[in-house]
Amino acid sequence: VLSAMPTFALTVLRAPKKFFKEVDKARRRFLWAQDEEATGGKCEVAWSAVTTPESHGGLGIHDLDKFARALRLRWLWLSWT
Repeated sequence: VLSAMPTFALTVLRAPKKFFKEVDKARRRFLWAQDEEATGGKCEVAWSAVTTPESHGGLGIHDLDKFARALRLRWLWLSWT
């Protein structure tokens, strides 16, 4: 749900970098620390490894910044065809 809700809005909107940082902060906290603040000592794996596709050894969680860009480009492509 923490990834799906922003994804819906990101299909047409361009969000500032701060938005992605805040959403990633919430997703990290949920994944590693639940209700507490997620610090480096509680994180089991680097966030870049978490956002790597499962086929490459990651957890398959989307990097929202890259995913949002891909969604907008797809939307743009579909509007041209």
